[in-house]
Amino acid sequence: MYLVGRARRRAHPHTLRQASRGEVPRAGMEPRPANMSSSFLGFGNGSLARDSEELVKLMEYLCCHHNAKRFALIGHSTGCQNSVHLLKFGKKEMVDRLKVVALQAPVSDRESLYMNPGDHSSNISHARALASAGKGEEMMPRSAFWAPITASRYLSLFDVRSATGLPGGEDDFFSSDLTDEELQGRLGHVGKIGTETGLHLLAAFSKKDEYVPDSVDTDLLLKRMVDAMNGESSGRAVAEGLILENANHNLSQGRGDKEEFVDAVGRLMEQVVSED
Repeated sequence: MYLVGRARRRAHPHTLRQASRGEVPRAGMEPRPANMSSSFLGFGNGSLARDSEELVKLMEYLCCHHNAKRFALIGHSTGCQNSVHLLKFGKKEMVDRLKVVALQAPVSDRESLYMNPGDHSSNISHARALASAGKGEEMMPRSAFWAPITASRYLSLFDVRSATGLPGGEDDFFSSDLTDEELQGRLGHVGKIGTETGLHLLAAFSKKDEYVPDSVDTDLLLKRMVDAMNGESSGRAVAEGLILENANHNLSQGRGDKEEFVDAVGRLMEQVVSED
């Protein structure tokens, strides 16, 4: 089982890694952090495509040198985008081995940005100008973001209009203003892949997530996301949702929240084992 963390973090929150150690061995797996080029501040000059390539290489190495047969992936925050992207664009031989994917705090970077003061519209315009001039790998001004970030990555995370005409950039999977059709376009592959491979996916939202605007109905958004993921499934629902009533973003504050999440992941893992 591999844990993929959010931007600025090395891997998944330490409290969750601790909690998962007692649960996942029952399913014949062992939790390990996946450290990539995007870990720490590396995300600012990276992309989801690069992350997926590195995760595939890690899985291939484990299959070749450690006889790994199947994998589970827990994504936290930006790691949720990594997980969804890997399912769609990762090498099929490795994606077929993914049996459990858990999304913990699948929040919108774009909506989170606008919770903070700043001239975000000017920054987006500047990033668009650089990208249009073929300079997408140029760095944004220091005032644009708290971490070093390229124009292309800035647009991928925060743009309100992508090249396809849809709202949001390439990293924008979970924004509440996406229509049902747009969510289906971003997430619908989950159900199709799960039907073919036996994948189970858990999406867990924290009711007190500090990176989610108060205006967002998290219960409704989670339902819409799960419905979009299951839109192309057949025979069974591949994705299911979990609301953690008292949890914050990284499950570090609410009493029993991380245990509830880990229990739900462990249940899916045991179900996979029983299906073998």
